[in-house]
Amino acid sequence: MLRHALTLFLCLWRAQADDAEASGASTVAGGSAEWSGWGGNVLNNRWAAQNRIVSSANIHSIANHCTLDFPIGVSATPVISGGAVFFPTWDGAFVALDYRSCRVLWRVNVTAIIYGFATPSAFQAQNTKPISRTSPQIDGNVIYFGTLTHALVVAVDKATGRTLGTVQINPHPLAIVTMSPTFFDGKLLVGASSTEENVPLIPGYHCCSFAGNMVALAFNSAARRFRVVWDVPSIPPARQREGWAGAAFWGSQPAIDAGRRLVFVGTGNAYAASNATVRCQLAAVPPDVPYVSNNDSCLPSDVWQDSVLAINVDTGRVKWVHQRYGVDIFTAACGYPGFGPQDPVLCPGVPGPDADFGMAPTFVPGALGAAAKDKVVVGRKNGDLYALSVLDGRVLWATSTGPGGITGGLSWGIAVDDSRAYFTVINSNYKTWRLSPSGPTTDRSAYGAVSLATGAILWQTPVPGAGALSLGPPTVVGDLVLVARTGQDPAGTASYDATQGGLVALSKATGRLLMDKQLSTNFHGGVAVQDQYVLFGTGYSGFGAAATVPGVFHVMKVRS
Repeated sequence: MLRHALTLFLCLWRAQADDAEASGASTVAGGSAEWSGWGGNVLNNRWAAQNRIVSSANIHSIANHCTLDFPIGVSATPVISGGAVFFPTWDGAFVALDYRSCRVLWRVNVTAIIYGFATPSAFQAQNTKPISRTSPQIDGNVIYFGTLTHALVVAVDKATGRTLGTVQINPHPLAIVTMSPTFFDGKLLVGASSTEENVPLIPGYHCCSFAGNMVALAFNSAARRFRVVWDVPSIPPARQREGWAGAAFWGSQPAIDAGRRLVFVGTGNAYAASNATVRCQLAAVPPDVPYVSNNDSCLPSDVWQDSVLAINVDTGRVKWVHQRYGVDIFTAACGYPGFGPQDPVLCPGVPGPDADFGMAPTFVPGALGAAAKDKVVVGRKNGDLYALSVLDGRVLWATSTGPGGITGGLSWGIAVDDSRAYFTVINSNYKTWRLSPSGPTTDRSAYGAVSLATGAILWQTPVPGAGALSLGPPTVVGDLVLVARTGQDPAGTASYDATQGGLVALSKATGRLLMDKQLSTNFHGGVAVQDQYVLFGTGYSGFGAAATVPGVFHVMKVRS
């Protein structure tokens, strides 16, 4: 669902902080010598800026240093600290691995931690997974990760894996944590999402009641206790009582502007709206159109669906909200073109396009040189990529990168260096489109880059192979973009997870394909880079045909 009207926005002021204060990020590239969190650093830019080893000169020498098989596999971007790599698995483990010696240091049973908190109900067991899929965050000797049942944040000892504490950040029975947390200045920042939008067709289930929330947590390791510093809902309680639900915080990792003390996050679509909003939709002139963003007056300004938020790290006060226009109600009962009809009882009103901000923004300090303005850059499932002012959330530029779709569009994250933003257009609805600036047509996925200064598309490259798709976020290192080829689906049967993916290397300047290294199964995740090592997992538990072989955690190495 390509969008052409990209100029309308709503910015809601929530604080009186001094906008002239310099951002003061630890370094313009993120300040981390080791890959930290989903996004590599607190800027969430997936840029291994300090790596001087991995490049186009040696990428063809890359080979497995060691591998570990896991049922289903690993999709979270791994995190590196002190010679060890840490990651969760889809079979309910959390693993610490010495990636140089290939020795497992310890392994934690995440499923047991979840059941130790509370045994899931039968309904929860059917509709959530007792595992973690988040990239962890590390503070000293404590590792934090989230869970896909009970919406827990778990703290474990970095040296031993011993559980130190747990806290539930949202009590809804279908609440989950898909966002990878960020640790900054004594606080762990993370949001809640849910599986509720998938279940309204289940007989007897009354949908919907989940509302997203973003929290800051402080952990006392001596007392082994979490404290909630602040808790910001995406839908205020009064609107929830009117019938509004949804607006989850999905991913990828909250970004930090250290100088202004701001954290940036994005929200998803609404699951349900108030009766008054439904009446407004049905009375709209001209009539609202299903599955598009209608520019009507029906969306309340305090319902933060499909929005980007800037929140004060210390107080939880929302400085500004960039809210995209149009009520975006979407659940499994709302139907979708090519997938099924709307159920008007279970999904009243006019369904929206399901155009989430499925990723958190990247904070880009102006010192990087891109027009010398601090900005946040973020992609949306409808294929739109935005740069927003950190001062007030206004649009600096907006670019339509490619078709939207039921899973994107732009979904899992972007990478940003000192001049470009890199992205993966999933095109999950398999629309035929022409690559920019003047490339070939494709009906599957493509990689691309835009200018940070203007948003102009610099290059787009189709994912290699017949019917090939990519759902993975890119990573930038040296003169390369490293990114997943998830698999192939030439017949259009959603069978790509039963095929072999690949590790793709592109020239970051031109998009030229340099390498497509075949893997044993599907590849959804992101790549972490440390010195001469390239680390990632394959395998995923998702829609469509299941993989036929186990997933693998890869420790690869280039000749240096």
